[in-house]
Formats: sequence, structure tokens, C-alpha cells
Amino acid sequence: MLEILRQDKDSKVLVVTPLLPTHSISKITKKTIKRNDTPITWISFSSNSNIPTNTQNGMNEYGLKHKLPQFIFMLDNDIELGRHMIDRMVNKLEGTPDYIAYCYCSFEFKGFINRTFSAINFDGTKLLQHNYISSNSLIKLSHLNKIGGLVTDAIYTRLLDWCLFLTFLKEGFIGIPCPEAHFIAHSKEDTISAGGLDDYKLKHSRVVYDFVSPIIEKFSKKSSS
Repeated sequence: MLEILRQDKDSKVLVVTPLLPTHSISKITKKTIKRNDTPITWISFSSNSNIPTNTQNGMNEYGLKHKLPQFIFMLDNDIELGRHMIDRMVNKLEGTPDYIAYCYCSFEFKGFINRTFSAINFDGTKLLQHNYISSNSLIKLSHLNKIGGLVTDAIYTRLLDWCLFLTFLKEGFIGIPCPEAHFIAHSKEDTISAGGLDDYKLKHSRVVYDFVSPIIEKFSKKSSS
């Protein structure tokens, strides 16, 4: 189900909050999204599908009646946005070369998990090993369309954000960090990716086989030719 939460004139960013039917948007997210000056449209889409599928379906349904803005931002329902977070990320991504597809920022988990992640310089080798970029990133709509949209394969159900950034990398696109922007994710046990360590290892091995290996093979052929 699509809900339009905010619709500014001349929006630059479509913010999509994907929800499961039993979830809702936290008060802190509703409050702190107002800390930005960039005109945005904010929608939520709720269904039983996974987060990227809900996001893609929300974008598609909204796009049937409205022109989609220049950028897409997938915003989780438990995020405390740092002051001017979206503004700073838009300023960082706007006008970048064509090979840059998205912008990512620093973030911190508080609650069930307590950990800080800094927005380091893009490192393709590191990305092939594990994901260090949050799904709460600003993406150029034009580049998302170039790779066929979000990765929504139901096989994985988790690590799909990593699959997305690997898909960008395979097509020659990278991200740009925005360390001056940040957010806090107030994590609870039921908001962390479902499944234990064995499930994670299984999904990780599938991502390596289906996404990482083809990239290594592709660039190995280029370097040898």
C-alpha cells in the first residue's frame, strides 16, 4: 500500500520508506527528516515483500501518476537523521561524473547493536569482500534505471543492499562518500536482518557466487586483453 507522507514542490529526492505490514515509521524519523532544506517527496510502501521489493514497488506506483525526482533515497523506519544529512549528500552527489552513481554517509547503530561505521573512500576490492555501505544511501535515478532497478531477488532476503552496490560496480559505477553526513539507526532485535550465523554464511556464499565472482571474472578478462 502506497502512502504519500510529504510532497514538496520541485522535489529533488524521492525518499522511500519500505515497511512490513506490522511495522510503522518511528517518531524520531518523522521528526529528524525535517532537519533538511532540500525539497523532497516522502512516501512509504507496505507489503509482505522484502525491503528492496517494497521500495521498487513504491517507486513504480508513485511514478505512474507523478514524475520521479532526480535522486532516490531508501530510508529505514528507525533512522535518526543527522542535521542536514540529505542536504549534504545531495550537494556531494550533484554534478558528479557519470561513473559515480550514489552517495553514502557515516552511520551508527544504537540499541540491540552498538557500532559506528565511517564513510570511507570507495574501495571496490573491499566491497567484493563485504558490504561497508548502508542501504540508506542517495542514488541517481538515471543510474538505477541503467542497471535495471533495485536487486529484489527473493532468494537472498538479506544482503540485497550489498548485491545492489556490487551490481553498480559490475556496470562500471561507484559511490562517493559523504563523511560530513550521518545518521543513527535505533536497532531492536526484530529490526536486524532475520536469520542466524548459518543463514548469513549461506546468503554470503550465494552473493559471492552470483555477484562477486562474475565481477572478478569480468575485470580479469579486461586486464588480460
